[in-house]
Amino acid sequence: MPKLLVAPSMGCCDPYDFAHQVSFIDRHADFLHIDVKDGNYVKTFGVGPDFMDVLRRGGAKTPMDAHLMVAHPQDFIEACAEAGATYITPHTDCIESDAFVTINRIISLGCKAGIAMNPAAPLAAIRYYLPLLSKVTIMIVDAGYAGQKVIEPMYDKIRELARMRAEMGLSFLIEADGSMNAGVYKPLYEAGADVVVAGPPALWNKDADIERAWATMESEIEGELADATR
Repeated sequence: MPKLLVAPSMGCCDPYDFAHQVSFIDRHADFLHIDVKDGNYVKTFGVGPDFMDVLRRGGAKTPMDAHLMVAHPQDFIEACAEAGATYITPHTDCIESDAFVTINRIISLGCKAGIAMNPAAPLAAIRYYLPLLSKVTIMIVDAGYAGQKVIEPMYDKIRELARMRAEMGLSFLIEADGSMNAGVYKPLYEAGADVVVAGPPALWNKDADIERAWATMESEIEGELADATR
C-alpha cells in the first residue's frame, strides 16, 4: 500500500528556529510546499520566489512546489523556476484564458506543471489539459481563510478525480490542501489523495519542538492509515 506523502507549508517555519526547522523538515518531508500569495487573489501575503532561493541556497534538497495563490501567476512563473521550483501550481480560475500557454511555459522552463482548484471549481474545467499535469491540488477549504472546517464533499471530488486519472491512464499526483489535521487523513487517502499539505494545525501547533511535532503528526497519519482501504 503506498504511503501518504507529506508537504509541509514552509512559510510556517518559526523564524527564530528557521535553520533548524528547515533542516529537519528537508530530511523528512516528501515535498516542500511554498504558498506564494499576493494579497489580491487571497487577502493575505505569503512568501515568494526569494524565499525558495533561500531554501535552495541553504541546502534544501526536497522538491519544492510553488503554489501560486496569486491573481496573475504568469508574472511569477519564471522567477519560481529560477528559484528552483520542481512544481509550479497556479489556480484554475487564474489561467482560464491561457491555460495551455501557461502550463506549457512551466514545462518549457524544466518544471512540472500542477494546478490548484478551489472547492467550487469543477473538474470539467481541467479535463482537456490533465495529460499535461504532474499534480492536481484539491483545496478542501476555500483558499486564503484560516480556521475553516474541511468541506467534506471534497472527498467525493478527489474520488472522482482519481477515477478520471485511472480512466485516462494518467499518473499525476493528487494533493489535498487546507485545514489538515487528525481525522481527515484516512478519508482523504481512501478517496485517492497521494499528498497532503501540512500547515500549523497538522504540524507546528503540535509542539514547539519540530522533532516532537513531526513525530506526533506522523503517528496520527500512521494510526489512521493502519486500517485504511484504497
